[in-house]
Amino acid sequence: MSGKILIVDAVATNRIVLKVKLSAAHFDVHQATSGGAAVALARSVQPDLIILGASLSDMSCADLIGAIRARPDLATVPIVALLPDGSGAARVTALQAGADDIITQPIDERIMLARLRGLLRQHLALQDMRLNAGPDCTAGFGEAQGGFVRPGRITILGAQMSDAMALRTRLRSACRHQITALAAGGPVTAAPGTPAADVFVLMIPSASGGHALELMAELRATPEARHGRIICLLPGEARSLAASLLDMGASDVIVGTPELPEMTLRLNRQIQRKQSVDHLRARLHDGLRAAMIDPLTGLYNRRFAMPFLKGLAAGQGGASSGFAVMLADLDHFKQINDRLGHTAGDRVLCHVADLLGSSVREVDLVARIGGEEFLIVMPGADGAEARRAADRLCRRIGEADIALRGQHAPTHVTVSIGVAMGHAQPSEQAASAHVEALLEEADRALYRAKARGRNTVTISARPAA
Repeated sequence: MSGKILIVDAVATNRIVLKVKLSAAHFDVHQATSGGAAVALARSVQPDLIILGASLSDMSCADLIGAIRARPDLATVPIVALLPDGSGAARVTALQAGADDIITQPIDERIMLARLRGLLRQHLALQDMRLNAGPDCTAGFGEAQGGFVRPGRITILGAQMSDAMALRTRLRSACRHQITALAAGGPVTAAPGTPAADVFVLMIPSASGGHALELMAELRATPEARHGRIICLLPGEARSLAASLLDMGASDVIVGTPELPEMTLRLNRQIQRKQSVDHLRARLHDGLRAAMIDPLTGLYNRRFAMPFLKGLAAGQGGASSGFAVMLADLDHFKQINDRLGHTAGDRVLCHVADLLGSSVREVDLVARIGGEEFLIVMPGADGAEARRAADRLCRRIGEADIALRGQHAPTHVTVSIGVAMGHAQPSEQAASAHVEALLEEADRALYRAKARGRNTVTISARPAA
């Protein structure tokens, strides 16, 4: 089963023909003869895609699309309009109503299936992203399906620059997007560092054959285009390439010369989709960052630091020569909170975190693992190097002037540090045990530093087990 498709059409012949073709392609096909029945069936079946015929007995196609989009559980389901003819006016009307794509009769089965596969791939990928990105994402994507679209970036890639420039001139008269024309097969940005386009329009020349597929493959593999949408413009005589281009990852294929209103609608739809995916990707990035970054100090947190440390102990970081583990704890920090307030305490923690982060090597890890406790891991460091680094941290923090709001004189704090030395282990199980022993040794060394008067460094006298 390739996915669930709901066919909505009052004409029995259309439903039968489509069901035969889709069932042969291993789709799970459901049918409805009216708009009301379609909404009810869609709620229970939860289709992956809906094919909507042009004639319904109880409502217009636009009304049915609106009813489907109004339901949160169906708002992002792709809708394909089945039109009895390919007239420009009918196509524009369907796209304006909210259809994601169009199929015209007589049906070209190969192109139809390629279009459906492409829409289903995009839909399922978005579903996965929304699940991982957290709540409220479906609503955001539903807004992107509406009429509003923020200005985006379009790059036209033409085999002939004159053709690309002519299309650029046409589009500039109808949309607000930033449009660039470039030669196909070359760089896909106007200059190094220029933001990549949201949509690439690849103009396929006549009788290009395999060269067109090569251009598509090269564009899809270009790093700057990996998140962009791709629309291929095919001359009528190259129609046979449409299915292959769609299966290679084209977001849309337009055969022939589209009327300007249709072209603008298709570009807007692709930019809407790109913006919604960017929104989801940003949410995923923020979620991943929140999972490993301490929100107050911007340092790594315990959740990130422990796997990093275990990886070193397992030899994954190439630290076969050993590594140092430090536990640093601010001295008398509770007095700062009690005397100056927790806001001042947070400011002190942030200042110390900045000092720690700027006082170690790029390969070292600094993490906040408790209220005022920090973990520093130094891959490849020996005991002498670790001692010098710890002494330097103590000195820099103790000498730092920390300006606090409402305080005329700067505040000073000190830190105590316990150090333990680790080395790679022969197995992951041994590495986990070694990390636990290392942290215990570093913790004991930290307490000895506290007992010696604080603002000092103590190195564990015995190696961790």
